Amino acid sequence: MPSGSNISGRVLESLVAAGLMTAEQVSSVEDAASSRGVHVGVVLTERDLVSPIDVISVLEHEMGIPQVDLSSYAPEDDALALVPAVLAREHKVLPLFEIEGMLTVAVGDPMDVFALDAVAGELGLELEPVLADSDSFATTLEQYYPAGAAATAPGVAPRPPAAEEFEEVEASDFFEEAAEDTLAVPVAPVAEAAVAEPEIPVAETMEQMAAAEPAAAGPSAIDLDVLAVADSRKVAVLVADILDDAVARGASRIHLLPYKDDFFLVYRVKGGLEKVSSAPLSMQGALIEGFKSYAKLGSVPQSRPALGRVRTRIGDKDRVLTISVVPTIAGQRLVVSISAFRPQPRGFEELGMGEAETRALRAMVERGRGILLVCAPVAGGASTTYYALLAHAASSGKTVYSVEQSIDYEIAAVAQVMIEPGGPSPAAYIAAGMRQDTDVIAIDGLRTVEDVHLAVEAAGLGKLVIATFPAADIASGVRRMLDLGAEPHSLAAALTLGVGQRLVRLNCPNCSLETDGKLAARIPGAPSGLRDKMGSGCPNCAKSGFKGATAIHEVLPFSEPVRAVVGKGGSEADIAKAANAAGMRPLVVSGLARVKDGAVSADELNRVLRFVT
Repeated sequence: MPSGSNISGRVLESLVAAGLMTAEQVSSVEDAASSRGVHVGVVLTERDLVSPIDVISVLEHEMGIPQVDLSSYAPEDDALALVPAVLAREHKVLPLFEIEGMLTVAVGDPMDVFALDAVAGELGLELEPVLADSDSFATTLEQYYPAGAAATAPGVAPRPPAAEEFEEVEASDFFEEAAEDTLAVPVAPVAEAAVAEPEIPVAETMEQMAAAEPAAAGPSAIDLDVLAVADSRKVAVLVADILDDAVARGASRIHLLPYKDDFFLVYRVKGGLEKVSSAPLSMQGALIEGFKSYAKLGSVPQSRPALGRVRTRIGDKDRVLTISVVPTIAGQRLVVSISAFRPQPRGFEELGMGEAETRALRAMVERGRGILLVCAPVAGGASTTYYALLAHAASSGKTVYSVEQSIDYEIAAVAQVMIEPGGPSPAAYIAAGMRQDTDVIAIDGLRTVEDVHLAVEAAGLGKLVIATFPAADIASGVRRMLDLGAEPHSLAAALTLGVGQRLVRLNCPNCSLETDGKLAARIPGAPSGLRDKMGSGCPNCAKSGFKGATAIHEVLPFSEPVRAVVGKGGSEADIAKAANAAGMRPLVVSGLARVKDGAVSADELNRVLRFVT
């Protein structure tokens, strides 16, 4: 079975859970795709194992991936600038918007979702897919990435001027870092960018990267020639110099990219890649080891992937570096992600929950047992809620053990474990935590049936288990856990509280205007005459119409009637019906409240929940 650590793996797992493929077929397809150097969607299509309709069904109903109407949706300029035209056209992806390092992209052919892992690797970003009609996708892709546009600024097609001057775009309100660490992103006049020569070298392919001249030197030039000596002290100084230089230039990532006989030192700055320096590939090993030593990964052999996280101080501010090293046939590839240190997670009041939902969560964390399940699609904000729950548990005097794919916040009172690639499985870390004297076991990302079984077992031992699970809502999350192989009666007995959530973007307060209200009137439960607002676009929001994001929630205490439906292995519809009968306020009702107060447009709510298809 696929690991589930990437988009392709998660889709294949869902196809197996839905009974559309077997584990043996998945293994055969993955082997064939790997040997031919193609993505698995190509092999699935050739062998006719699943249809595009099957994949769409799994994406929508099992993974909570929505559909969007591109005819009434304009991609954001900042998102377009993140994806070079060559990459967008080759892999048939259209970037729509980016929130805190998570780029949402549209695909017109559901089989193209299997190519997104390659795109994510090229960009050094996490991707969240959405589905679009094939005809409107082709038209929109050509509009923003016209044939022959590779010579223009990456991802930017000629469009009307966005603004007279550069404007600052603030980070999302829902995910923003400390105010002093918020990076201002200048938005250039787009029409000029399409014809003017870029100020920095921008490369869309490795061949162009090899031919490009290095970007203008920052505060201190980076001289890779010192690697010829490979003195450990000089390498340590070079690593520190690179980090200082990258932060001074406003880089979010540092890449060491092997290519033929050389390697490139590259920064990602405001979406673009800047070549800083290059040196013979034979000298790269010492620098890789220098970065690994900086992150205390020196004991990991070169033949294994390595992942580390370190908090450090660069440029008079605390930073968090996540260092990933992957061995490839060309040589080792290193990516360092740079982010501001965030001292503490958000509290419940900052998550956008209602008073009743907040009270239920507090009571569960302070006195509850069993599984507290947080369900959201990829990039649905589940980790933000997860850390709020951990922080409250720790502040309530509970001992907490947390297993995480990546660590976004350091909580001193919580024993946090980060899963390393090639190391023990998540299930092994969960099993180890069950042997610890701890009140709360937390898992950010249940993926496999073994993970679910261990969570149920831990709940049976009287522990509180806080777990996130990728799903559209609570009902689909529970049904998918059953499809993975969870025993219905045991799961029903273990579940005590569920949280479902989605992220919605907030209207820009400076340019919000009333609409005709036709779409708002179609929201389930909408009162007659509902007044709907939508951002029209202004310099304050970089012409996007949005300013920040928030979450909408549903919270379900698993009462006996709901448990009875789960214990019988009920369908998603049966579970949802029982949940609503038990008094749960579903996501669409939570979203309707946001539309009523003018914070969210009906169009944005429909993009997320698809109450109108």
